[in-house]
Amino acid sequence: MTVSALLGAGLAAASAGLMVQTRAKRGQAAQIALLEKQCGSALDHQRAMEEQRDAAVDYNRAVETEVRHFADARMPALMDTLARGHHGVRVPGLSQERLAGGSVDLGHQAVIGLFQEAVTTVREQVGRTARSSVRDIIDEAQTQLHRCQMNVIAEMERYPEGTAYHQSLMGFDHLVTQALQYLQRTRILTGSWPGLQRADCEFREVVESARGRIGDYQRVKYAYDEATGSTWLEGRVVEPVAVALAELLSNATSYSDGQVFVEVQAFQTGYCIVVDDGGLNMNASQRAQAAAQLNQHTVLDVTTLQDTRQLGFAVIGRLAGEYGFAADVSSTSPYGGVRAVLRIPRDLFGQGPTEEEAAAERAAAASYAARAEAHPYQDDDHVQEPPGQGSGNQLPQRRRRAPRPAAAPRSSAPAPVDNADAFSESFARLAQTIRDTESGHPFEGDHRA
Repeated sequence: MTVSALLGAGLAAASAGLMVQTRAKRGQAAQIALLEKQCGSALDHQRAMEEQRDAAVDYNRAVETEVRHFADARMPALMDTLARGHHGVRVPGLSQERLAGGSVDLGHQAVIGLFQEAVTTVREQVGRTARSSVRDIIDEAQTQLHRCQMNVIAEMERYPEGTAYHQSLMGFDHLVTQALQYLQRTRILTGSWPGLQRADCEFREVVESARGRIGDYQRVKYAYDEATGSTWLEGRVVEPVAVALAELLSNATSYSDGQVFVEVQAFQTGYCIVVDDGGLNMNASQRAQAAAQLNQHTVLDVTTLQDTRQLGFAVIGRLAGEYGFAADVSSTSPYGGVRAVLRIPRDLFGQGPTEEEAAAERAAAASYAARAEAHPYQDDDHVQEPPGQGSGNQLPQRRRRAPRPAAAPRSSAPAPVDNADAFSESFARLAQTIRDTESGHPFEGDHRA
């Protein structure tokens, strides 16, 4: 072979070797790239798994934190506000905002809703039972006190007014009247009516009746005016207004040492009974609390009762919502104390007796006087009369008045009577009606005015 041939053969062999080597390197590179890709995917997958694991751990920690927050903070706060009646306690929300709207949040909201419903249901049941029991007790006590008062009045009729014995009986009668006022306020707060239906009365009679129901009646000065004092108030609201005014007078005399002044003033749509005292005024917080009670027209919730000694405004609010008048204690009196105002709209004014009824009254009174002289122990109707048109310090006097028909009530309220047995039977029927009503429906107050 020639040198050229040998060189060509060697070159060809070398070229073939290079090609084989190149292919091998390319194959290795491809394998390496494939391995690197596979390893990268594995690493990415591993990192993804680790991120998922960390997210799951973080979520579980958030759920655990939220559950502890629900048990340690939210539920105790709900217990304080709903069950224990602690005002001003803030119920916190979620501690982990990221859980809002999720299954944990929805589950907690469901538990809170059930808890609220359970507390409300139990409170209503306890309230109905307590109110019914209180009314039963009050009915019996009120009946006995009325019987006692009728006996005292009958005894007073037998002796001249100037005697010491007559005056002592008047003092005893006043104590009974105060006790009846206390029972009335309690029965009103438990959703019942005042327990007495009266005929139309003049404003002066209502004022003097309220004055005679408080202990410090001598400090109450009524500025009588013929134009307002002789205006008639509808019988349906006479007792509620008298009870409300007695509460304002009691409050005024309790928080002041001097005289308390009462005046009936006319305004465009009715009359105002204004009570001014010179005692301690109320601060902004006390005024706000009083306004809230005066506008609270629902029955008393005995499960959240804080102070049983300060129920006067609650009594007034309950009566105002039921009978259509209004009360306000937001003003300052000219004497530096509180000005309390009862606003009586004109649609609550009465007509008073007709001429025929007045004549019949006078004839009946004369007839009774003749019978009383012959039969001094005979029982008859008694009503409380004012001591006069001025501001005398004696207790409200009582005289016999011949009965006349009362203004027809707007609902089916049982008319009261002074006969003790009939009075007791009336209260028994009323209590049974209340119990029958409450046995199947949540109590919403007795609307028999």
